[in-house]
Amino acid sequence: MTGWPTPRERLHTSLNGLGGHREPPQRLIAKAVAACGTISARPFVISFNRLGSWGRGGGQRALVLRGDEGVAGAFALHEAIHRVLAEARLVHPRERDFEPHLTLLRDRIEAPQAFIEPVSWRVREFVLLDSIHGEGRHEVLGRWALAG
Repeated sequence: MTGWPTPRERLHTSLNGLGGHREPPQRLIAKAVAACGTISARPFVISFNRLGSWGRGGGQRALVLRGDEGVAGAFALHEAIHRVLAEARLVHPRERDFEPHLTLLRDRIEAPQAFIEPVSWRVREFVLLDSIHGEGRHEVLGRWALAG
């Protein structure tokens, strides 16, 4: 593959989204920060055991890590976050499809799915990020420890 690897500081697993915005909407961010501050969840181990391309169509596709039973904690945290965001009327109450993954790089070459030795770590926190479009960086807007 010839794509550039995702810089270490940008590696993350997206759990929920608040939509795309040209400028960070401060009221929405404040409500999301307040809602996420009510979440009580325990740390968990996430484990990815598959590698392959993600996406459809032409152009660049993501090379991602995915998991089987090793991503149960990510599903639970996604549900908890979605629930409080929906209660705050920041997202639609009905959840969208969600598949935990970690993007390693983007490339035009498609990689077939392959099982790999698991890549695992303990998840001890979650963050609210603003993905700065076109700049290849994220700004942390909120951070919460998992200690429930």
